[in-house]
Amino acid sequence: MEIAKLFDEDIEKDENDPIVQWMEFLDAKSKGEMEMLAEKNKDMKKAYGLLQIISKDKKARMLYEARQAEISDQLTRIKSAEEKGIEKGATEKAIKVAEKMIIKGLSMDDIAEITELTVERLIEIKHNMVH
Repeated sequence: MEIAKLFDEDIEKDENDPIVQWMEFLDAKSKGEMEMLAEKNKDMKKAYGLLQIISKDKKARMLYEARQAEISDQLTRIKSAEEKGIEKGATEKAIKVAEKMIIKGLSMDDIAEITELTVERLIEIKHNMVH
């Protein structure tokens, strides 16, 4: 969207359309105008609040950025843990399937191809099944 088109009289626009509201917010010339627009839209109100925080002194901005970085780091750690958990679950399931296939007498190459486990890992699984 081009903000300049917002003021084109020939283009019809709905003042209640969130896109139009955001365009007006981004083009606002005064604090009062931003506050008025922020009251119309909860997401815009949140954005305005954040803008006020980061527009304050350098220390407040640094604290805000540090907090945002910590939140981002936490989300990254959670995602990584979830991925590891999913991977571990998939590997455990592949091992159980491989054990059943070994019992059925399928070849190690076929089992490796189907389960995506290495032949070395399958030999280890077979060895553990015997002991």
